[in-house]
Amino acid sequence: MLVFKYIEDKDVFQTYYSKMLAKRLIHGTSVSDHLEGQMISKLKQNCGYEYTSKLARMFSDMAVSKEIQERFKESKYASNLEFDFQILILATGSWPLQPPSTNFTIPKELTTCEKQFQLFYQNQHSGRKINWLMQFSKGEIKTRYTKTNKTGYVFQCSTYQMGVLLLFNDDEILTGEAIQVATQLSDSALKSTLLSLIKTKVLLMAPKDTQTITKKHKFTLNANYKNKRQRVLINVPMSELKGGGGEEGVEKVSETQRMIEEDRKLQIQAAVVRIMKARKSLNHSNLMSEVIQQLQNRFKPKVPLIKKCIDILIEKEYLERVEGQKDLYSYVA
Repeated sequence: MLVFKYIEDKDVFQTYYSKMLAKRLIHGTSVSDHLEGQMISKLKQNCGYEYTSKLARMFSDMAVSKEIQERFKESKYASNLEFDFQILILATGSWPLQPPSTNFTIPKELTTCEKQFQLFYQNQHSGRKINWLMQFSKGEIKTRYTKTNKTGYVFQCSTYQMGVLLLFNDDEILTGEAIQVATQLSDSALKSTLLSLIKTKVLLMAPKDTQTITKKHKFTLNANYKNKRQRVLINVPMSELKGGGGEEGVEKVSETQRMIEEDRKLQIQAAVVRIMKARKSLNHSNLMSEVIQQLQNRFKPKVPLIKKCIDILIEKEYLERVEGQKDLYSYVA
């Protein structure tokens, strides 16, 4: 918190902090809920309720999800499920989560779980819509095909990886094209998923060229797969397998920066409207200084950006320039 006080762009910190907190909560990697809560309380003391409201709602969503999960397990909808199925219900406006960038056909082994929960939830909350974020989902698969381990391994994998691996219950050899048709994954998502399975030596590919996967490549399960551990994490991000951030990491940072810039524009416009609504008319320099003063606890707005936002508000007819008066704006009621 001492370091935090010296950060000028507190909105940038908030954006990255909320993304990292979301990952910790979704994947259950947080060291302590109590410490997470303490941190949010300190941020609230420093920057106010609005700054931490979404972070607090993320925690309440996790608590509500546990209650929903318990009710689902006790309901008739979960009585015929063949395996353990857990779900998180996360409110759209509170979490910094993007919709999936690819289509995905859920494996037939998992469709019953999806349908049953959908029926249960819509029965409890009519009118609400569920969007499935499969890119954050994961599961465990027990192997029965390895020659080196008679009892089999337990693979901890992403749902996309599950979608690919479960296809080998019906076929010994599959082409890249057949896998794509079955899973409906986009080219980039399919390539990333297949590469992760090849790099972890779960799948074998012919011909052996891991740099350029085409739809004509053929894939088989590696029957000679070996690992010292019984439970193996194969859901490893491609950036880690490659040994660096890569282009994908750079794209994510650029996308986050764009989101921050857009959010700043909206905050500046909101501040200008608040000030002008209260003052009715104000000259350019005073408006500039008041906007900077209002927003400096979150970030230090740049003068060219404020000017741009004022022009946008004039175009939208929230403000107008007073005729015959240099640099004077009036609020349009």
